[in-house]
Amino acid sequence: MRTLSLLAALALLAACGRTARDLEVRRARLAAEQRDLVATLEHLEDRLLVNQARVRFWREMRDRHDGVTAVACASQEQHAEEMARHLAPLPTRAEARRARSVRARVASRPVTVPEPEPEPTPAVAVQAGAAN
Repeated sequence: MRTLSLLAALALLAACGRTARDLEVRRARLAAEQRDLVATLEHLEDRLLVNQARVRFWREMRDRHDGVTAVACASQEQHAEEMARHLAPLPTRAEARRARSVRARVASRPVTVPEPEPEPTPAVAVQAGAAN
């Protein structure tokens, strides 16, 4: 009876227990799974580093663009002012003569620039013609 119970216990342990071969297969499978996970993590790390470099590059490009834009705006403003000055109407000969004569006068003497007489309005011209 004792041998029978011992044989039943051994059969039960053999059926439920793992053999050395099963343990080796399981260890090999876990090692392969670990290698795959490490390779995946290294691949992800490489992608992360590449993306970080890409972000740094585009930030540097944005900063350079901002600097170039500021210079271009300042240069364009100066250009617009020069174009406005160039396209401004030139003074008439009388205005130019008057400006030269004002500049040529002595600073101690007061300068009086005669104002041009206003042209008569049509109503004044008609009245002047009727009075004659």
